Amino acid sequence: VFPKLQAETFQQTWLKGAKLLIDNNWEVQNLVVHIQNPAAYDEKIHKRIADFANANHLIGPKHVAYTIFPHKLYETYTTSASLFHAYNRQGGLYERLRRRPRSGWGTYFRRMTHYENNKCTINQLKNIIDAIDNRRKIYKAAYTIVIQKPGGETIRPLGGPCLNYIAVQLKSEVRELGLLCVYRNHDYLERAYGNYWGLCNLCRVSLLMKLVQVLAH
Repeated sequence: VFPKLQAETFQQTWLKGAKLLIDNNWEVQNLVVHIQNPAAYDEKIHKRIADFANANHLIGPKHVAYTIFPHKLYETYTTSASLFHAYNRQGGLYERLRRRPRSGWGTYFRRMTHYENNKCTINQLKNIIDAIDNRRKIYKAAYTIVIQKPGGETIRPLGGPCLNYIAVQLKSEVRELGLLCVYRNHDYLERAYGNYWGLCNLCRVSLLMKLVQVLAH
């Protein structure tokens, strides 16, 4: 039986997960996390966690969240098309992020919107948004965003993407959407909070959807 956590906000969920890990000597396998309301956000909790990260020389939650979704950039450009261009263009945000220390293999948002495959690039996120908007019928399990690349990344113990894939799930009765996100491993203390925050912010891309849940393994 997999351990399961559920809470209204990603912040409450992260706090529950931290307590579970403390109680289990910081080792939990196959943790299932259910965030009920990805739009909810508590600034007081966020400030405490950001201050904790800074005091302990950890990567800040905004930096982690930006690897999944650059929410401040989105607030500037407001549309998915302009956001994708501003992020991926020459001299854009992605190139600037790559200059930072510990940038590693890249970012999740880059893989979502500029996945290199056989000498071409694929904007997986745009493909999904277009498919959802243009199809009259709602397909419940037709959309997947792949993060890892076959080969070395799938066997690398450290230094590669921890997020494997994102399944975009729709309900047929109403236009509601959920994300099922599978991680192979997770540095919970330093990265999980920012990852949860980034996944919730990612929901803003689909402007015509009511996004009701984010599930993360």
